[in-house]
Amino acid sequence: MKSRNDELTQRVLMLLKIDANNVFNRIKTRKSEYLEIFALRRTREHFPMIFDNRYEQTSLENLIHCSTELITTLDQFYTPVEEMKWYLFQTEDMPNTVEDFVDRKIRRMEKLLATLNLYLDAELGIEGEASSDKVLFIDQPESEDFSISFEDDKSQDS
Repeated sequence: MKSRNDELTQRVLMLLKIDANNVFNRIKTRKSEYLEIFALRRTREHFPMIFDNRYEQTSLENLIHCSTELITTLDQFYTPVEEMKWYLFQTEDMPNTVEDFVDRKIRRMEKLLATLNLYLDAELGIEGEASSDKVLFIDQPESEDFSISFEDDKSQDS
């Protein structure tokens, strides 16, 4: 199916799709790393690298290219992302409680992302069940190590 959207709209929609998938991918796949850093150091300086997303900076002029249903679905997906970010920056909870909270949010985001991808695929004119497999994750290469070496910290303390 060919999309009825013009090229600019197609680009906006694809950027939104890539962004949502990348944010979720970072939150889910790097969970053990960012929670370990948080638990051992009680620092929050690494969270912006996890939660950085283009949607927060998207102008209303770009969102005009989206249907009202898609805008609602985007908001539904990014709301738990923002809630998780706020929680992690403000919490004084113990690490196990934090991990339980993060796990619940990830499960919710996963369902919301699936719905978001369906709406985006429909607007992009992408057919098929495996359309979400066509999303390119434009993110840091996996070879880059996200974690901060704890040995480096020990040598700085001496």
